[in-house]
This record gives sequence, structure tokens and C-alpha cells, in this order.
Amino acid sequence: MAQYKYKFSVIIPVYNVEEYLEETIQSVLYQTIGFEDNIQLILVNDGSPDNSEDICKKYRDMFPNNVVYVHQKNSGVSAARNKGMEYIEGEIVNFLDSDDKWDRFAFQEVYKYSKKYENISLFSCKMVFFDAKKGRHPLNYKYKKNRVINILEDYDYPQLSSSSIFIRSRALKGHKYDTSIRYSEDNKFINEILFDELNYMVLKKPTYYYRRRSVGDSAIQSQVNNADWFLVTPKYVYSYLFDLSREKFGKLIPYIQYLVMYDLNWRLKIEADALSTKEKNEYIKIITKLINMIDDNIVCELKNIEFTDKISLLGFKKNKDYIKDIEYDGEFVRFEDMIISQKHLGLLLIDNIYFKNDKMFLFGKLDIKFIPQKSFKVKKDGKNLKVNFYELPVDYNTKIFDGTKIHDYVGFTFNININDCHSLEFFFGDNILIPRFKKWSVFCEKLPRSYHYHGKRMIYFKKDRLIFAHKNRFKAFFYEIANDIKLLRLKKTKVVAIRVFIKLARLFKHKKIMLISDRINVAGDNGEHFFKYMLKNHPEYKSYFVLANTSSDYERMKSVGEVLDPQSLKYKLIFQICDYIVSSQAENYIFNILGKNNSFVQDQYYFKFVFLQHGIIKDDLSPWTNIHSKKIDMYVTSCNQEYQSLLDYKYYFGKNIVKLTGLPRYDNLLKLQEKTPVKKQILLSCTWRAFLANKINRKTGERLYNPDFKNSNYFIFLNNLINDERLLKVLRKNDYKIKFCVHPNVVVQLEDFKENDCIIIEKNAVNYQKEFCENALLITDYSSVFFDFAYLKKPVIYLQHDRKEFFEGQLYNEGYFDYNKMGFGPVCKNLDQAVNAIIECVENGCKLEKKYANRIDSFFTYHDDKNCERVFKEIEKL
Repeated sequence: MAQYKYKFSVIIPVYNVEEYLEETIQSVLYQTIGFEDNIQLILVNDGSPDNSEDICKKYRDMFPNNVVYVHQKNSGVSAARNKGMEYIEGEIVNFLDSDDKWDRFAFQEVYKYSKKYENISLFSCKMVFFDAKKGRHPLNYKYKKNRVINILEDYDYPQLSSSSIFIRSRALKGHKYDTSIRYSEDNKFINEILFDELNYMVLKKPTYYYRRRSVGDSAIQSQVNNADWFLVTPKYVYSYLFDLSREKFGKLIPYIQYLVMYDLNWRLKIEADALSTKEKNEYIKIITKLINMIDDNIVCELKNIEFTDKISLLGFKKNKDYIKDIEYDGEFVRFEDMIISQKHLGLLLIDNIYFKNDKMFLFGKLDIKFIPQKSFKVKKDGKNLKVNFYELPVDYNTKIFDGTKIHDYVGFTFNININDCHSLEFFFGDNILIPRFKKWSVFCEKLPRSYHYHGKRMIYFKKDRLIFAHKNRFKAFFYEIANDIKLLRLKKTKVVAIRVFIKLARLFKHKKIMLISDRINVAGDNGEHFFKYMLKNHPEYKSYFVLANTSSDYERMKSVGEVLDPQSLKYKLIFQICDYIVSSQAENYIFNILGKNNSFVQDQYYFKFVFLQHGIIKDDLSPWTNIHSKKIDMYVTSCNQEYQSLLDYKYYFGKNIVKLTGLPRYDNLLKLQEKTPVKKQILLSCTWRAFLANKINRKTGERLYNPDFKNSNYFIFLNNLINDERLLKVLRKNDYKIKFCVHPNVVVQLEDFKENDCIIIEKNAVNYQKEFCENALLITDYSSVFFDFAYLKKPVIYLQHDRKEFFEGQLYNEGYFDYNKMGFGPVCKNLDQAVNAIIECVENGCKLEKKYANRIDSFFTYHDDKNCERVFKEIEKL
């Protein structure tokens, strides 16, 4: 029997991971089994360009007997792991990814079972996501108990990861990672070994923590942008394993069919945008061939896949529409040997419910692929209700790889007077249809008695319908008990405590509570100005400003009023019982602090969310913010065109939500203008380009430098502009300066720009209201800052040399605002036009031309300092 120096050898391939590497290494160092006596750590630097090498050498020097450091030319993760295998001195090996980590007891637990099961060579451990995504891996059903898996018998226990498994050194002989493939190399490597071993053990306790990065730059997260993932992996991993199965076992064993089908399931819904038309056709051909080799029963038995997905895949295999063969019996849906509760199909989704006076407004999605629109009925107390259908703002339909829709959703809405209603039911034909309640829909389908108060009515979800009854605290008490019992069974003790707290805290609340904010780490926008207004004019409300205590604005805002750090316990408690959340931002973290647990509490929340906005909307933002994606009870607008665009485009918020008030920060802007002298200075401020932005440093929150930025049209145009000799000559002659303030996402690139005596490049945080008042002219591109500048009735020049490129790279489309017909200044499409327009304006003393002054006057509905007051009056109406 071979003698080993260590119990374990851990191989970590290192590339561009300085932010995470120490955390990964320390998860090995602090193992309870004891690092120095039992673990060898092999760090293979795969030509990493960052400071990872310093970290590797630091631990090599700290533990020279345990840590092996190897440096090689960049050759890929597989080559790095293969290199690490040359230095193995441990009995058991683990290939740990450089941004993941193990729990402290993992190695001790694995070693215990390795001694108990000497004939087993592989020990698999459950995976848990952390960082940007939290939760359990879909395959964690395998780890309910410790047991030995035989792949010829337990075919629904696929193993795809080589990082979350421990392998005896003896089993590695003759095996290496395939350096010719970039993705799924784990899958190929580990299953080649399993085909030899046949058995592996699953362990219940050890946990492998798998990082899903918030910046989305890991190999797994970025792979869908690479053609290799689409074309190489299916051919040289999936097809290879199929061939290997036939070679070793004389047939395509169910285990490998199940494994490939599991991997294909989530792959099939990803658009192949990285491929050309010819490559897409090749990809479809490869995948079609693979799916047709997989038995129907494997598709039917696959876990973690929706019933509708299975029907679509079976239909694809047989080139047949199976929808008409689905049997309904009211509660269950049957197809061949598959039976599923009808509510889990996702055929009827309730996305949003909100109340206004005595009315309830409901918005949802209906899958007309399975339920014809004509057969869908909503019944109020047994009588049909009028339902309005509409096209959804974005494509919510999941599709399989060839473009076939799995779902075909249409939006629908209706409203009812809750005082005239006792029950609400949904039907397809004569069958009752059970809805799924989504993120902002008030009720929780997982609770047996999810209920909500509105006025004198108590609305609750009971089995398959909404019930509208008179408020009854005795009934509510027993409903709450039933909900708490269910939550305790689900091990949601924290949620039970929150629900109890909400009930008790409301009894002692004397003032209406308002949580006001801008960005999580920055103040200075509409939120700050509305906060100051509330403190001064409405002390009958308890108003708090929400801001991270690490923000540079934190101490300043504390001198204004009470500030709550969003990570503090006080904030989390006050959030549960607040009446209003008012913010210039509408990201989900603003009104959802419980993550997935939010659904278990949302029926007890009574706050109204007021979206103050970050600026005036000029483009079509409906794909980002619409009635199906956001909980918004009041949407602030500032001009008639903007107001009308939110009603006409696919936002679907309606007049009950969209309000024409003006932006709160405009109140302060006019007051500041009165006491701020205008300098002979021009403000140059352009927005960023999403396609040029590098990833974010997790520790600092700042973007990393992009070396390719200097080659972009964006940089070349701006750099040429600020260094144009014709322009500089006129600026010097008239004693003008240009203050260059870039978007925060571009600050890291400022070193690329060439400076001169006429250009002031601002590298610090910018007080935009101060800049708007001080500067005589604004030069911008597509940034909405020009609305603020025009509010002060000052001239604007637009730089739009890259219009097509800009909108192709953004997440939204052009909207109602026509720069040529509605803009507040000339639109320049090349450098000469821009230089000439600036020169003309400077030589004219930066005066606002009459035609642009008229456009400004006709654009803004209000031009006063009463914006906060109007916002507050609309909030009171809520």
C-alpha cells in the first residue's frame, strides 16, 4: 500500500483572483483536522496578471513544509490542475476553485468516511451558493443521507463537479483534465474516473461553498458569451461521454443520459447570441442529435425541471404537439405517467396587486400556449368579470434552444370594488385554475392562510381563490397560528419572529413612518431634498434617511436628521412597520430586505413605495420598470410628455400610480441659482457606455481599469474634443475653461485623457447642483442631466456622433424625446460640428437662444420651488 506524507492534497489553480484567494486558502488552513500535520496545499499560478502571486508566496513562506507554489505560463485551468497533480503527496485529493471555499469540518468528515469505506475512492459533498447568489445547488437532493452510489443502479445521482468531490490518489492514475476544452472539463474528467470506479459516496455534512460573483466575471458566469460553450462542449464532452459509455458498457447507460439531460435542461433556455447563423444551425443539429438519443422516461423522471419543459422536450423529440394530450381534473394535471399539481405549472401568474381606496387592481400573466385566451375566465361571486389583455413589455417566455416557446404569456388586468365582492376565482373552461403568486402580489401561496387587511376588509387566499370578508381579528389570530405552524415546519423561525414583531409593533406605533433614500451609499439626489422638506414641514411624520455608514455623505446627513444604516438592526425592524418607502432608486433591495423570505411576509407589509426617480425619463425604460417587475405605488414625473410616455408605453402603471409633480431636487436648484454667480466655465458631462465598463472590484465597489477604453470611439471623440486647437484658441481668447466631469463608471479611465491649460478634469465626487449653477454652458450626449441644466434656462450642446452604437449597447430603447425637434440646443454628429457649436456659443457669451428658451418653457409643466410640496400631497392621497 502506498505511503503518503499527508492525508490530503488540495490543488488550487490561480488566475486573476486576488480579491478572493485568501478567503479560499484560509478555508483550507482552518480545517479542524489540522492543516500543518495533515494537508498539502498546491497553488498553481496560471500566469495571473494581478497580485495573486504575492498572496501565494505569502502562504508558501508561512508554511514552507505544506505549501507548494508553482508558476506557469497562462495555459488554462485544466493545464494548471494537471501541473498540480505532479506534486501530490496526499492520500486524498481535492481540486478547489480559487474563489470558493470549504466549511471547517469538511476534511475531518471526509477522512472519517474514507477510513470506514476503504474500497470507495470518491466522496461527493453538497454545494451551497454564496456572494451574489445564495441558496442550495439543484443537485443537493443527493445528500439527504450518507450512502454509496452505484452509477449503474442510481442513475439519477449525476456528478458534474470535480471541485466538490474528494478523490483518492490511486484513482487519479491514468487520468488528466482535457486541456483542449474550456468548459465542462470537470464533467468530463470526473465521469471518466466514475466509469472506472462505478461507485462513489455522497456525504450529508461537508459543505462546499460555491461563489457566484456579483460582477458576473467567473468562468461559469461568462461562458454563455463564448462560442466554445455552445459548439465545443456538446461535441467533446456530452457526445464523448455517450461514446465512452457505449465503449465501456456496450450501451448508453441511464446514468449518462440523465447527467447530460440535466446539464442540457438549463443550457437549452439560453439564447445562442454569441453564434453566427451558420453556427446556430450547427449547434441546433448537435443538441437535437443528443436529445434524440435520450430515452423518454429519462426526460419524464428528471428532477428540477418544470412539467411544461418536459412536455416541450418530449414534443420536440417526437416533432409533435403534446399540449392537447394533457389531462386536467381541476387540481392535478396528468400526462402519460407524470402527475403534477396544476398550480405548479405556472400557467397563471399573479405579478402585482395594489389597493386604491375601495378598489383592488390585479396584474398577471396567462400562458395562452396551454390555456386559450377565450377559455380563461375570472369570476366574482360566480359571475364573469371583464378582463383586459395586453402585450407584455418584455419577452417573459422561456424557450428551448431552437426558439420553441415553452410558455407563451400574455398580460392581463382587472379591478374590483372589494366591498362588493366575496370571492374571486379563476377558470379555464369549467376547470378551476389555481394561480401562482409572484414577488409583489401580496399573498403567499405557500402559507395555508395568507391574509391582508384593507380598510374594513380582510382579504385572504384559501386553497384556490381569494376571499373578501369583513375584518375579523379572531379569525386572523387563528390564521396566523396556522401560518406560523407551517413556517416552523419549513424551519423559518426568523420569519415567524418577524410576523409576530409586525403585529406587536403596530400596537405601539403613534406616527406614520417614512423611510427616504437615494443610492445605498450616496445622498444628494431627490431623496435627500425630500427628506429635508419632510423634516421642516411635516414633523407629524417620523422620517428617516437610509444611507450606509461607510458613505462619505453619512456624517453630513446625520447633521440633518436621523440616518439609518441599511445593515443595522434598527433599520431592519423599522422597515417591517413603515408606512412609506420613498426613494430616487427602484432597485429591488430598496423594498425587499428579506430576499427569498420576503414572500412569507409580504401579506403583512402595508408600506407604499414612492419612486422619486433619478431624473426625467426620455427613453423607453419599460423593459426595466413595469407593473410586472416592480412594486411601485407612486411614480413621479416632471413634464407632460414624460407623464404621457409612462401611460402610452408598456409600463402599465396607469394614472393611479403615475403622478405629475416635478422632481424634489428642483426646489433646491432654483434657490441655489439665486445665490451662485455664473463662472466663465463650461461643464462637459457625458454618460457612460455599458459595453466599455470593466468589472467591479468587490472590496472597493469601483470599476477596474479597462485597457481597451483608449481604442473606443467614445474616448477618441472626447479626447480629441478637449484638445482641439481651434476650440482651445477661442477658450483662451474669451478666458473660458471646460470642467470635465465624467460618469462615476468612467472615473477610473481619467488617466487616459490628455490634459491642457483650458481643461479641468474633475477626479473627485461631483456636486452636480453646484456645477449646474456655476457653469454657463453644458456639453453632454444622451445623459438626462441636461434637463436639470435647462431647468435653470441655460444653453446645452449635444454630442451624438455614436447614436447607433450607443443605443445598441444599452438596456433600453429610444423614447419620446426627439433631440432635433425637442432638444434645448444643437445636436452635433461629428467633431467639427461640436467644435463649431461650442465656439459659436462662447463667442455669443453663452446666451440661450430664443427658440431653445421657448422649448424649455413649453417642456416643463412646473418651474417653481413647490415640487416637494406636490409630491407630498400626492403621497397623502395614497
